[in-house]
Amino acid sequence: MIKRLLPLLVVLSGPAVASQAQVSVIHGSNEPEVFTVQLNGKSQDLDLRESHRYHAAFVDPATKREICRDGEYKTGLVLKLRSLPIEGDEQPVEVVGMVSSLESIKDGAAIKCGTNQEVALSNKSLSDTIRLAPNKTKPMVVDGKWTILIRMQR
Repeated sequence: MIKRLLPLLVVLSGPAVASQAQVSVIHGSNEPEVFTVQLNGKSQDLDLRESHRYHAAFVDPATKREICRDGEYKTGLVLKLRSLPIEGDEQPVEVVGMVSSLESIKDGAAIKCGTNQEVALSNKSLSDTIRLAPNKTKPMVVDGKWTILIRMQR
C-alpha cells in the first residue's frame, strides 16, 4: 500500500514554492534587525523610523489663542515589500521605501508661551523590483547608510 502511495505523494508535493523572505536591515554600524515577510502577493510594511519631539508654538487663526505643545517627527527607514508572480525559480519582489533624515531644527517665532521650532527633514525614496533566487541573498544599499539583505526562504 505504501509503495503505491509514494509516487502519488511525490506528484502532489511538486516543486517547493517560496512562501517567505528573511529581511535583514543594518543601519550604520548597528547590529542587524531581522524580519520575516510573507511572499503572498500582499504588501508587507516595515517601519524602522524613530520618533523625536520638538516644541511647537503658534497662534490659532480661528480663536486667536496662543498654543504651545510638543510635536513629533520621525526619522529612519520605511519599506513596503510585495511579491509578484513567480518566474521559474526566481521570485520577483517589489521594494518601495523612503529614508527620512533630520537636516536641522531652528528656533522660529517666539510667543508668550514658548518658541516655535522649525524642523527640516530630507527624504530620499527608493523603488526597485528585485529577483530572489534560491540560496542567494540580494543586497540593497540605501542612502549610503542603510543596508538591506533579502533572502528567499522555502
